Amino acid sequence: MRKDKSTYIQNILLPCVLFSIITGIVTGSLIFLFKASASFLISKSEMIYAFTRENPTFIPLLLAGMAVVGLLSALLLKYVPDARGGGIPTAIAILRGLITFRWVKSIIFVFVSAMLTYFGGVPLGNEGPSVQMGTAAGRGIVSLFAKKHPAWDRYIMTGGACAGFAAATGSPITGLLFAFEEAHRRISPMIFMVAAMSTLAGVSTAQLLCQLTDTSFSLFHFEITAVMPLKYIWTAIIIGLIAGLIASGFTRLYKTVRHFIKSTLKKVPFIVKIVCIFVISAAIGIVSAESIGSGHHLIDHLIEGHGVTFWLIIIFIIRVLLLLVATNSDITGGLFVPTLAFGAIIGALSGKAMVVLGLLPEEFYPITVIMGIAAFLGSSSRTPLIALAFAAEALYGITNILPIGVAITVAFLVIETFGIPAFADTVIESKTEAFHHGKKEYIIEADFTVMPGAFVCGKEVRDVILPPTCVILSIQKNQTINIASTALSEGDILHVHFQTFDPTETMEQFEALLGHQTNETNSRVSFGKKNQQVPEII
Repeated sequence: MRKDKSTYIQNILLPCVLFSIITGIVTGSLIFLFKASASFLISKSEMIYAFTRENPTFIPLLLAGMAVVGLLSALLLKYVPDARGGGIPTAIAILRGLITFRWVKSIIFVFVSAMLTYFGGVPLGNEGPSVQMGTAAGRGIVSLFAKKHPAWDRYIMTGGACAGFAAATGSPITGLLFAFEEAHRRISPMIFMVAAMSTLAGVSTAQLLCQLTDTSFSLFHFEITAVMPLKYIWTAIIIGLIAGLIASGFTRLYKTVRHFIKSTLKKVPFIVKIVCIFVISAAIGIVSAESIGSGHHLIDHLIEGHGVTFWLIIIFIIRVLLLLVATNSDITGGLFVPTLAFGAIIGALSGKAMVVLGLLPEEFYPITVIMGIAAFLGSSSRTPLIALAFAAEALYGITNILPIGVAITVAFLVIETFGIPAFADTVIESKTEAFHHGKKEYIIEADFTVMPGAFVCGKEVRDVILPPTCVILSIQKNQTINIASTALSEGDILHVHFQTFDPTETMEQFEALLGHQTNETNSRVSFGKKNQQVPEII
């Protein structure tokens, strides 16, 4: 009994409660500082752009200044690759064990690089870096205070990622769902405990700091009081169809832009690409303030019914192209809020057309914008639950949850019909391929024994975050222990199949979970592509 109690405290209570809460507090404090810094720099950037529009003689100076900002960003990204790219896809790839990173550099340089992005007006958001820094904070907590428990690493990092998302968006339930629907794509009691503790601690910390400094915690500040009657539910179907079709094209366009940059522009130096993106963003920002930046203010304006004209289509095209070019060039920034802006434009144009045609009363127009945001988010990322929860929490859509849910469902059915992968998965695939480029892949089938006191003892398989690509083919239960139990116990033998670029590192991950393997592993190794047939064990 004493041994079981000690194992329970060490492998469940400590990582799921104590260390998760610590990670949440650290992440909440970090994200508060990050958001405050970003808000300050964005306001200064907007002032500079507004001044330049009123005084065109300063345009050359602005372009030159943004070229310098772009140069600083390029140099930082070149020498610190950990700061590159969209924060959420990077964090998910880390949590799934597909890539590695250095947590100290990630926190420092993601912070600094993102500030340069926001000051330059490149259309990327702050929620992605927040998730990435939360992930790094989780790794840091384990590295500093729990080196002897490497099995905790990806659990605590998951908590940090959820806390980062929740603190950045002001949406704790959405942050919790991030662990299930985005990071690990499964529901697990242990992942729930880690994510819940970190998220609650992170949100509480961020809210407390916001109250002490008299700053806003919410992502948006509009209010919707109208409740759409059931007779207008057809509007949700139309908006869902449009959002799903555009989301399909958006993901396909990402691959096209990436191929163009990696092939046609492959001889263009990395630094030149980054500087050009900053200068182009500045040039566009001089002409149209709505075409640059994260899109946060654009969403607020569209909800209020401002600026819904033909030019909004042009703004949509410009923002999409800038976002895809910036993302494929590995500029630091988030994709979440810019994606919301795309959905807001879709909903605003659709809703305004319905109002003009006399099909929908004006009072329900803001709800169509919310439906567009949620439908595009749920379909492009293939996360309908996150989209629904976010609409209820951050977009004040709880009183209109039925039409919002219909729009999300229709959009998701469209994306499912076309078989389009999640946008984040497409980015993760590109990032993983680049990270492992030129490395030889090992395909391994092996047996591992659960050793006494191992981290997995007493846990269901669904609670165990295995090394990436690992599949348990069979489990041989220890006959001396209750074989009717579905939980893993010492003496159980796991027959697994996995692919890896580093067998030694993967073996260390298995031993962190299952305990030190004293016997030689019964396996055969082959080299090749993922679809190569795996040889059977002799």
